[in-house]
Amino acid sequence: MAKKLKDEIKTFLDNNTELNEKIKQIENIEKVYKCIPNKILKGIKQIDIKDNNIIIKTNTPSWKQEIYFLKKEIMKKIDKNFRNYSDFKITIL
Repeated sequence: MAKKLKDEIKTFLDNNTELNEKIKQIENIEKVYKCIPNKILKGIKQIDIKDNNIIIKTNTPSWKQEIYFLKKEIMKKIDKNFRNYSDFKITIL
């Protein structure tokens, strides 16, 4: 009997917790990208979330300084999108 593909994928993800955690982490990283102003997105190389620490890697030291100046604005936007805002810290590399 044929089963719905959507239901099968959902049960597979429910059974595979490691994969499910990776998907949630990717979704959180996408939310962080939405919190960052568009004018500085081109200076960001990579964003990681590890142990409630948001790590922003930049292309050059000048971009690091620009992002550091806008850190408060980014933190306010993250506050709106994440529930446990007080747990997050931002590190700019």
